[in-house]
Amino acid sequence: MLKKASILAGIALGSLMALPLLAGPIVDKASEIEGLVAADDSKGAVDAAAALFGTVWDGTKDIGIHQTVLVTEPAAGFGIFNPRADEKFKVGEPILIYAEPFGFGYGSGGDGLYTIGFTVDLKVSTEAGEVLGEMPGLANLDLTSRYQNREFQANLTYTLDGITPGRYILETTLHDKNSAKIGSFQNTIEIVE
Repeated sequence: MLKKASILAGIALGSLMALPLLAGPIVDKASEIEGLVAADDSKGAVDAAAALFGTVWDGTKDIGIHQTVLVTEPAAGFGIFNPRADEKFKVGEPILIYAEPFGFGYGSGGDGLYTIGFTVDLKVSTEAGEVLGEMPGLANLDLTSRYQNREFQANLTYTLDGITPGRYILETTLHDKNSAKIGSFQNTIEIVE
């Protein structure tokens, strides 16, 4: 009986020691949201949830990528894209990529405007890892808005002149213009005659 009581006491002590891990601004804000929902304050709950999302967003170490897709045409907006049926491109055909970065910072555009911006680097490699080319600062992606948009679509178009048929890895790196954050993603393509 003493052994069982010692085990239960150890579990209880371990649980109490874990309580500080369940405290902090994120847990506090989640409790606030629950209270607002219980009080039927939908607007307050949504606003508090947006603030919580912002706290998590700002706490990301690097730029993350929700998804990246080879597409048939530039996206008309966030999530409004047509995926390409395969990864095959004819020699000289433009390569269109859609990507959804997250965790980026915001700049001030003046007059209540916010800016989102990235410089884009491209590295082209063979599947065996041989680097064929690196193009730093190849492009800029910019958006100015009256809202701190969390939805940003990166429409990228690459034309690989002079590349021979074969399979390649395109590594895109986004450098946030409004923070020190960086994020990369890869797309595999095949160049065909």
